[in-house]
Amino acid sequence: MIWRVVAICILTLSVTIEVEAQSRAELALKVERLEREMIALENRLRGGAATSSATGASAGAQGSLDDRTLLADLAAKIGTVERQMRAMTGRMEELEHKQRQLDEALDLLRRELQLQQQEAADYRASQAAQPNSQPVTAPADTAPAAKVDEAPKEPEISLPEGEPSDQYQYAFGFIQKNDLDSGFKAMDMFLKAHPDDSLAGNAKFWLGRIHLLKGRLPQAAQQLLALIEEHPNHGKRADALLDLADVLIGLGSKPDACNALAEFRRSADNASDRLKARAERTAAEAGCAT
Repeated sequence: MIWRVVAICILTLSVTIEVEAQSRAELALKVERLEREMIALENRLRGGAATSSATGASAGAQGSLDDRTLLADLAAKIGTVERQMRAMTGRMEELEHKQRQLDEALDLLRRELQLQQQEAADYRASQAAQPNSQPVTAPADTAPAAKVDEAPKEPEISLPEGEPSDQYQYAFGFIQKNDLDSGFKAMDMFLKAHPDDSLAGNAKFWLGRIHLLKGRLPQAAQQLLALIEEHPNHGKRADALLDLADVLIGLGSKPDACNALAEFRRSADNASDRLKARAERTAAEAGCAT
């Protein structure tokens, strides 16, 4: 499953960051050791210079030259190690940023899984609550029971033959007429028949919107997330982000609603004034920081 892959990635990044931190600590110790050696050499040079002045010996001057060469080498090594530490610091910051992103993705997937589990539990509970109706046989010496009028059956919905675009328009026609139940059935049939069609994103949006209007918030979140994540450049993505924010507020998750609104602001350059005004109202309702 996707969330397991994300979890493995987070674990791998955590191990990598730990290794990077250990390497950085080792480099810091190396710099400290080199600096101690430099201090010792500088002290030696000062002592050597005093000795050379007192004795005038050429051997002392040669020793001082060797020490200065060694001191320069140590300074170069320290510079190299410090550059490595700076590069490693940048690498660690990058890894920590990626880990935060994966943490957020795992949290989002975990919430989606919880919504799906809740939906399945609600369905099982509704099935268990339905009584098992057993036919009752009237006694032979009694008159047959009067026929009870049956509730009118819902009209059958079936997609017409033709191109996927024609079938989509058929489903969308119900929504335009505010027949949301028929529109939902037809749009769901279209999406199952053409999951990779260019209009699949539109179908996910309308399924999510109908779930929202019907108060089925977990199902609405699932459909809207599918559009947002699987169709990042879709024309309805901005609308879906605002719908998702409304859903998350309804589910009592206002911080997540603020995250959805922040994503809307990042990608709302071409959004209409109507959507931007709606985003401001929703942000005020969720108490998002501006």
